[in-house]
Amino acid sequence: MKKIAWIFAIMAILMIVGCKNKEVANDAGATTDNFNKTGLPIVNDKITLNFVTSKPPQQQKSTEDLQVVKDLEKKTNIHINWDASSQGYAEKKNLMFASGDLPDAFFGSGSLSSSDLIEYGNQGMLIPLQDLINEYAPNIKKILDSNPDIKKKITAPDGNIYSIPMVHAEPGNALPEVIFINKVWLDELGLEIPKTTDEFEKVLQAFKDKDPNGNGKSDEIPFSFLYGNSLNGIFSFYGAFGVLDQPNHISVEDKEVSFTAITPEFKVATAYFNSLNNQGLIDPEAFTHDRTVYFAKGRGADTPLYGAFSGFIASNVIGPEFADQYIPIPPLEGPDGVKQWREDEAIAMAKGSFSITSANENPTITMRWIDELYTEENSIQWTFGPNGTNMKKNDDGTYDYIEPTDGLSFDEFRCTESPCYSSARSLLPETMQKIHPNEKDSTRLEYFDIYKPYMKKTVFPDVFFTLEDTQKLNTLTTDIIEFVDKKQAQWIINGNIDAEWDEYLKKLDDMKLDEFVDIYQRNYDDFMSE
Repeated sequence: MKKIAWIFAIMAILMIVGCKNKEVANDAGATTDNFNKTGLPIVNDKITLNFVTSKPPQQQKSTEDLQVVKDLEKKTNIHINWDASSQGYAEKKNLMFASGDLPDAFFGSGSLSSSDLIEYGNQGMLIPLQDLINEYAPNIKKILDSNPDIKKKITAPDGNIYSIPMVHAEPGNALPEVIFINKVWLDELGLEIPKTTDEFEKVLQAFKDKDPNGNGKSDEIPFSFLYGNSLNGIFSFYGAFGVLDQPNHISVEDKEVSFTAITPEFKVATAYFNSLNNQGLIDPEAFTHDRTVYFAKGRGADTPLYGAFSGFIASNVIGPEFADQYIPIPPLEGPDGVKQWREDEAIAMAKGSFSITSANENPTITMRWIDELYTEENSIQWTFGPNGTNMKKNDDGTYDYIEPTDGLSFDEFRCTESPCYSSARSLLPETMQKIHPNEKDSTRLEYFDIYKPYMKKTVFPDVFFTLEDTQKLNTLTTDIIEFVDKKQAQWIINGNIDAEWDEYLKKLDDMKLDEFVDIYQRNYDDFMSE
């Protein structure tokens, strides 16, 4: 009997040792003298982590050469191998999950979608972060504890947190795209600022026919936009016809979810844009060019080419040289007297902005690294650029923007030494209040004041769906949204919407549009009841 008891005791000891060895294997760095739970550096002897990220088009340097990246490496003693690309990120990400060849972490604003977090978190390819946050990330923990709404939005239905969010309360965030028009051209032709969709059409016709840039060439582009883009597109323009469209065509009003692209108002608006296109008033490349080409056409000539265009801020699209020629148009009045514009969230948030994978052998070290980025000073510098180059930190703890150099726009300048738009970060209102507004901030607030009386919030909140609904939506969304966007573009370019409308509605019915909307409604109701 004693012999049997002795055998069980040995087995128990071996099991304990085995479990401890497994813990070390799962997080080798945190169980050695090399790791510092608090303070800097995070590790005494340098280690390397592998991150995958997308690179914003304004960022010209490689990510590892950015000043903020090099500065954080010196402080933490952690080197990051950055797999960063401007194009093909989504395909690369999907291939990595499909093959199981994962990096240590996915980094960057919106680097993973909500469905990615649910699907790959459930499969164990992304690890839960809440315990690591509580133990090793005081900066992130403070943000979540102080902002329960943010914590609620990033907590998956299974109770886990699979990603750190990007949070940014930039001035004028609630205003999406703005329609700009060339005031110099209007004055040259003796025209008033258009107030209705009909007047807008007549102005564009004059821009096309009367050589307002005065170079003797018929090179004017009356109206351009970036189709399908929420900050440079025409989603809000549809509001003049009674429907505020969204990128996923899902709208919420009075707690009721609806699909915008089956409404009579959507049909009328699309027909209006077809009328503009038939007259040669829309940029022929509006449906095919990317952001880089769209901006290049706005900046690349000796004289402005765009008569009117959609954008977040004028200088982004046409450059600082011509920006003063353009003014924002207040929302146009449609054929039924409607004037309205989309309203986005005042605090922009992207849930999937930093996720640690199951391939990571040093999750605690990785969590300490990202927590260091979520200090107020690092978030500011990783977004707007380092102190002394792009930002000036004052003795009272406030910040001033340094004026751009070398003819760069603000957005180009901020990306010279930081990942800027693509960075994970936390810039809550109390942080942004410490940054004295620059010309861009003031300009956006001026735009906001113009549009605010007409803005209406119909955007679907950024909520998680259940795993079952996520899997259904992965298929339904691809089929439905691709079909709708393709038909919308075809109708604007080629017309024939009246003849094809009934068949279009039937096709969407066959694609299970009702189920698609029901999933959104059910998950919206669940989120609002929590």
